[in-house]
Amino acid sequence: MTIVPMAVATVLVTAATAVWLLRHLAGGDPRCSWLLCCGLGSSALVSLLVKRPLAEAVASAGGTAAEVGAASPVWFLAFALLLPPVTEETVKALPALLPRVRDLARRDRLLTGLALGTGFGIGEAAFVAWTAVRGGDHAGTAWWAFSGFAVERLFASLGHGVMTAVVLWGFGGPRRRRVFGFAAAVGLHTLLNLGAFIDQVAKVPPRVLALWFPAGLLLLGAVFEALRRRAAPVPGTVGHDGRWVSLFRTDDRP
Repeated sequence: MTIVPMAVATVLVTAATAVWLLRHLAGGDPRCSWLLCCGLGSSALVSLLVKRPLAEAVASAGGTAAEVGAASPVWFLAFALLLPPVTEETVKALPALLPRVRDLARRDRLLTGLALGTGFGIGEAAFVAWTAVRGGDHAGTAWWAFSGFAVERLFASLGHGVMTAVVLWGFGGPRRRRVFGFAAAVGLHTLLNLGAFIDQVAKVPPRVLALWFPAGLLLLGAVFEALRRRAAPVPGTVGHDGRWVSLFRTDDRP
């Protein structure tokens, strides 16, 4: 047995959870749920076409191996730590340049970012599972042994959504807020990855490693809630006239 049954269940459960959450935040309107589809293939594309070739090119130019370990030079470790957050936060927000998506983003940047990033995370779960199957390292493992994978991917997908919401929130204001929004998303992403990254260089105590990811997710939840509260709800406009109306104000304050 392989990871495939659990991977399929993870993708379906995460997608269903995301659709419910988006509808809930949009006051019951389902029309923003299609945004989940925009980033489904982005994780595989950015990994195969950007991150991997770029890491190999930089490592080759610096005369080192394209891998993270105790023997890796500090400059390459810094590059490898920032490579996924910078490239992924960029590619997750790219669909917002499409006219229809841009129109939805003008109505609600937080909700649009949440949908785009979560869609990326759902595709990432499928890509990670495909990589595991291709590697063959867990071919003899029972499918239910991958329950940890399912829980991690569910919350990681929603975490991706929050970070993309931060990026789009930034682009709803002046230039300095655009820079801050992207830098904040990259910083949050880096912080979330940091525990597992350090563990590849110098072993982190298992208890600390087990708590790192949940603590990071709590931080992301607090950030999203702070932005949601800052964007005051529009009274009496959600779901009453048949049109898709943002749950939050569209005139973001800088």
